[in-house]
Amino acid sequence: MVWRGRVEVFRGRTMVTYGPDTNGVAVGDDVSDTGLGEVIIAVLRRTSGTGASCEEVAGVPPEEYRPEKSAWVEFDDGVWTVSTAPSFEEVVLTPDGPVDDTPRRLGELVRRELDAARAWWPTVREAAVKTLADGRWLVVPVSGGWVTEGGRVIEPDSASLLAVLPVVLAGSYSEWRGFPPAFRELLAAAGVDFHLLHGGATVVVDEVTTGMIEITGAGSENNKPVAVQHRTVSADDLAGVCDAVAAMIRELPVEHPPMGMPTGASFGYKRTWLAVRDRTVAEVAAAVGLVEGRPVSWDQGVDIADGYGDPVVFVAPPVAGWTLVVNAGVGFHGASTAELSGRLGTEVQFFGNHRVAEYAEWARAVDGRLIRHLDAGEHIMACVETGDPDPGEIAIGFDPAAPGECWPDQDDVLRMAAAWSIDPSTLDVVESAPGDGLLGGLATR
Repeated sequence: MVWRGRVEVFRGRTMVTYGPDTNGVAVGDDVSDTGLGEVIIAVLRRTSGTGASCEEVAGVPPEEYRPEKSAWVEFDDGVWTVSTAPSFEEVVLTPDGPVDDTPRRLGELVRRELDAARAWWPTVREAAVKTLADGRWLVVPVSGGWVTEGGRVIEPDSASLLAVLPVVLAGSYSEWRGFPPAFRELLAAAGVDFHLLHGGATVVVDEVTTGMIEITGAGSENNKPVAVQHRTVSADDLAGVCDAVAAMIRELPVEHPPMGMPTGASFGYKRTWLAVRDRTVAEVAAAVGLVEGRPVSWDQGVDIADGYGDPVVFVAPPVAGWTLVVNAGVGFHGASTAELSGRLGTEVQFFGNHRVAEYAEWARAVDGRLIRHLDAGEHIMACVETGDPDPGEIAIGFDPAAPGECWPDQDDVLRMAAAWSIDPSTLDVVESAPGDGLLGGLATR
């Protein structure tokens, strides 16, 4: 049986619970590591919710329970796993000591991880400052993680930020209580083309319940957040906050594409796609059997061919020597790359992933011959390999002497796409051939 729960710190008190809207137990400050471990085991092993409610234990209703620190704890097959927010890096406690010592070791591990975790205080008001490719900054209110109305475009300096930050913060809420607005529409209302944000840095300004402002920034590399920084300034010193934001932005790496350069549109997770080497959109569309194809932009094609609506595919304009077919899983799979490769007379690759179904697949065929194929997931309850792993696969854990033993995840699929052709999650900042791709259905094969 698997046990799961949380150990959280709320207003300085330690709580052991199933979650914010379930019952739990408050642990005293003077409890020993052994005592903490015993409480965790007792609470997590319950098969049904019993005990005091969140309001009785924490003193607030569930909607106001926002712990400043959280540790996720899981017990499965004799192994305890602990991970703390926001990094969620796992620490494992294996049953290699005396059974009687498990509560002490568990309590010590959880307490150590919580002590090392950065406090995440509840937000009162929140805004984000984003760099634009034209050199300006976009300042937007944020509510419950969603950007809301009232964005402002300013010059890139602390004085300009100080002039708008109080107004933007005042327009934010601790939670967004409606359907989240369309981000691109909000940007359009602020006079901003969303392409200007690609490859930029973002600094989030959180006013928290302690009367301080938490400033968190991240730059961009390969279209992914990097170089994360944190600073704390008093909420009474907005000029100091703006100076800190401006200084942080200057330190963060950015990779904005040059103004006017055509780029792709990023995708990757919960998707399937083909990568075809050195072939035009028309050649690939004909080979895959595209019917009723109509010209659409990168953004439209990726948005529509999302794999959840109509069974359509998008043959995108070439990028870095590859023509991608988005949502290829409606008509192809890894093993079918060989036939398609033979028809096109070039290299063809297939990729697919879905975290919920634990599905991961990649395949590579050259001149009609299948070189490598890996397929793993709940649909076959196995990891099936054809061909030998290459150095890129070996680097992520595949052993040529033990096929089927390594189970890849969604990130492994993107790593292999980067090694073999191109990682589609980077396409926002990668130059593409100009013009439209083709969107359409596939002929019955």
